[in-house]
Amino acid sequence: MSDSSEIWFGMSRSGLVSHLRRLANEIESLDGKGPDFGDVVEIDSWSLAQRPVPCLVGRTFGHPTIADRKIARTSELFYFDPEQGLARSFSRWYRLGTPDHPAHWH
Repeated sequence: MSDSSEIWFGMSRSGLVSHLRRLANEIESLDGKGPDFGDVVEIDSWSLAQRPVPCLVGRTFGHPTIADRKIARTSELFYFDPEQGLARSFSRWYRLGTPDHPAHWH
């Protein structure tokens, strides 16, 4: 099977490797002030949730495909720093708003 037909997370193997390298580079370059990588989606009333992998659930603002204030669940978390108010999922950065109690979402 060629690389272009092997799919992980909806992309080719080389696409996944490129995406994970970019994710690692972005996390490595954090300087305590937050990301400077373009659009950062805000998530409010959030709590740390579990799927088979850690994720966030909450109301997003500024997401490219989810309407503002709609409840959303992030993709897998690769970086989570509630003290800095910042999280990085597989697909994007999140600026953490007000946390919420996890039982609220069940």
